[in-house]
Amino acid sequence: MKYRKIMIFPLFLLSLCFGSEVFATEYKVAVRAHHGIADAEAHWQATLDFLSQNHPGDKFTLVPIVSLNALSSRTGKNEFHFVLTNPSSYVEIKQRYGAYALATLNNKRANTAQSRFGSVIFTHARNTHIVSLHDLKNKTLMAVSKPAFGGWQVAWLEMLKQGFNPERELKALRFAKTKTQPEVVQAVLHGEVDAGVVRTDLLERLEAKNKIDMRYLRILNNKDIKTFPFFLSTDLYPEWAFAATQKTPERLANSVRKHLLSIKKDNIAAISGQYIGWKTPDSYQSVKQLMTTLRVGPYAANKRNSTQNTKNLEKQY
Repeated sequence: MKYRKIMIFPLFLLSLCFGSEVFATEYKVAVRAHHGIADAEAHWQATLDFLSQNHPGDKFTLVPIVSLNALSSRTGKNEFHFVLTNPSSYVEIKQRYGAYALATLNNKRANTAQSRFGSVIFTHARNTHIVSLHDLKNKTLMAVSKPAFGGWQVAWLEMLKQGFNPERELKALRFAKTKTQPEVVQAVLHGEVDAGVVRTDLLERLEAKNKIDMRYLRILNNKDIKTFPFFLSTDLYPEWAFAATQKTPERLANSVRKHLLSIKKDNIAAISGQYIGWKTPDSYQSVKQLMTTLRVGPYAANKRNSTQNTKNLEKQY
């Protein structure tokens, strides 16, 4: 009886033939794409590449998500191992799903390191009758989206502090169809709405790219903070958080934290992401307090109590 010779290829030879990525463990990183998917990819891919390079055999995959509600719900379905998102979004997924911050972003803005940000409330310069928040009474205002932090919630709380209730006193509160901040700016410039809300430093960045001319805008409730070189209408809050979810192995989470904190400002990841680096997580208690006060996210009140809650907010401020 004749036997055929069977050639057995060791696994390491197969890996040489097909590439090591075939056997890589994939870890998905959800990223809040507040300027759109293309911008998120250009901004954050290098950071994820850095993590992949420092974790041989692992691949960190970018999942850009425009909608904050989608980011939260998909996190709840255990789709992601890590989430990079704004402060209120982080507090929500921490409260609802047990996510925990590994690092806080230290942004590079105007050649300065900024780990805090806020909101800017602005109008067109031709609206000479709008010079304060109270002048927005019976006017139209556009914000990014209802769950947007710097793009709405921070400004909402500031208005209440100043004795102006936007839900009662505005003629109309509109949200951007694309859920992106440039749409808000263009709506104000084109006279589609009387005023707008975006996060701090966005207007300056758009002007630096010759996309807008700040001479045509007026900042409302402008605050002067020496260590913060941008137009500001509100209090400041901690920057974005890079968080791990409950499905992430603890050893991996610790390793990711270590490598994020090691990124220097001249690293390609920091250059592409326009940041100085990462720092140990700031306290997000002020963000939680804001959300509790406004009763948004996981602290939202039921419909039956919504009218009474609005009255309580007015009394509080």
